[in-house]
Amino acid sequence: MHRELNERISYVKECMEKKNKLNTLLKQTEQDMIKEKLLLNKLSEELRKENEDVLKLESANITSLFYAILGTKDEKLEKEKQEVLKARLKYDQCKNNVEYLAKESKRLVDELSKVEICESEYEDLINKKLALINLENKEISDELKNIIERKESMHANIIEIDEAIKAGEEALTEIENTIKELESAEGWGIADMLGGGLIVTAVKYDHIDKAGKYVDEAQRALGRFKREMSDIKMITGTEISIGTFETFADYFFDGLIFDWVVQSEIGKSLDAVKDTKNQIDKAMSKLYEEKVTEEFMLKQLEEKIKSIIESV
Repeated sequence: MHRELNERISYVKECMEKKNKLNTLLKQTEQDMIKEKLLLNKLSEELRKENEDVLKLESANITSLFYAILGTKDEKLEKEKQEVLKARLKYDQCKNNVEYLAKESKRLVDELSKVEICESEYEDLINKKLALINLENKEISDELKNIIERKESMHANIIEIDEAIKAGEEALTEIENTIKELESAEGWGIADMLGGGLIVTAVKYDHIDKAGKYVDEAQRALGRFKREMSDIKMITGTEISIGTFETFADYFFDGLIFDWVVQSEIGKSLDAVKDTKNQIDKAMSKLYEEKVTEEFMLKQLEEKIKSIIESV
């Protein structure tokens, strides 16, 4: 009986925490979507003022956009064209983000519809457990109730940390894929500068295009990581820096334009991605530390509950 009741209490508490978490994520997602839509409209208007044809360009890959907007090597140094390219790259990224956030918002609404209303049941279950134990000493009863609630909250905290870790690992995967492609492009770029010919150039640009796609996925993954991390400080009381994840793609594209125009190498763009990876690694390290701490504290509470029950 005790075991079944404990399992139900844990389930209902998780249900309550999940509902609160989904509501928080939905609110953040909708706020992010409003920001992205406003930015998309602003970028669209800027591009129309600059050059209507730029919006009509097919963006099959990054290098095709670079060639279409920057033109030949002699024209690359025109600052105005670089700004137009930057705006178009940001426009494409923003458009993809709006589409993704709309889908994510719908998914969260669907998830919320599946969550039961558990608050009243939780209180009933706690009272039933205390009655079942048949504690006559009200002081001990109140203490046990308080410890049980802390234990269930601690368990929910660990779930939150695990979800943040999962989001961070997904972001790291996309970042590492980006680094791999950029390093490959860098290697082929050296051969290109030594007169490797059209095939070498094509291979280098293929790696850049793949890196661009991974950056797109990485930006969305970083957005999810940021949203998951928003609750961690409130849970643990510890500030975990997540740097400038929101502007990761901008940072990357700025570096790539510089590399393309000035050096024809992969330097600043690769540095931008590696900097972001270092930020994620540091945040993940702190998350793992917090998880170990929470698990240790949970075990202590479980031992205390067992000790109280056995002593009465």
